Amino acid sequence: MGTDSSKYDMIIIGAGPAGMATAIYASRMGWNTLVLDKLIVGGLAYTTPIIENYPGFSEISGPEFADRLKKQAEKFGTEIKESVEVIDIKVGGPEIEVQTPLDTYIAKVIVLAMGTTHRHLGVPGEEKLKESGVSYCATCDGPIYKTRKVIVVGGGNSAVTEALYLETVPAREVSLIHRRDQLRAEESLQKQILENSEVKIVWNSVVTEIIGDEVTGVKKVTIKNVKTGEEQQKRVKAVFVAIGILPNNKLAKKIGVKLTDNGLIEVDSNQRTNIPRVYACGDITPGQGQISVAVGEGTTAAISAFLDMRGGDWYGNE
Repeated sequence: MGTDSSKYDMIIIGAGPAGMATAIYASRMGWNTLVLDKLIVGGLAYTTPIIENYPGFSEISGPEFADRLKKQAEKFGTEIKESVEVIDIKVGGPEIEVQTPLDTYIAKVIVLAMGTTHRHLGVPGEEKLKESGVSYCATCDGPIYKTRKVIVVGGGNSAVTEALYLETVPAREVSLIHRRDQLRAEESLQKQILENSEVKIVWNSVVTEIIGDEVTGVKKVTIKNVKTGEEQQKRVKAVFVAIGILPNNKLAKKIGVKLTDNGLIEVDSNQRTNIPRVYACGDITPGQGQISVAVGEGTTAAISAFLDMRGGDWYGNE
């Protein structure tokens, strides 16, 4: 199909595991493929300290996993542009236009794999101190706080994983603040943090304020017990927020892609959206939120697009 430098057979928006799996398959099938991401390759997987549930790797860090994805895609000819934000998409014509602040790219097919973003606490001090001690990525920022007191907010897999990682940095003290009286993380992670770590868990509690300034950073947090209403202040140097995710669906809304009540992109079993030649995969679609699932969906999206454009199936039936 396309050969012009600004024209591609497929453009993938999002360079997480789903988008990169799509790219690997599309490029191996001979398609001229471009991946665009406003950040870097890996998506939220990059921010995961240790990945233990991806087949073939008993343990691999998020950054290493992302690097392997990038190298594999590039090996097969995928063009990857990081730190490039897509600001508009135009559909409905014979080709699809993908616009960035500096360039416009043309594709026969696009795949939406924008994934999700971290949910914020929405408390005083959070936004002001985002670059000064409030973080959403322990892998990225944890080593800065070696020998310091830190807290993690949340009770799911991400929160527990980040708390365990920060303990190995090692932070001087790691506390996990959770609004309920039991964790939501999978059993293996619960066992690690409850039986084999020194992470201090503060149950039935939420952070209501983060105190500090941009120069000296976070100084302390206010913690409220949701059952008693009692408040206390705790001196810490960093707050790692891991309370869930939100879909990056702005572009999808803009072009009229059908969404679920939760803001995720509706797809069929072949990862097709309601708009012809627009596919979606990964955490931006309904599913289990697992890397292995995202990779499978990315694979499906690439193969489905290839077959749809070819007009047949793997067995040569036209």
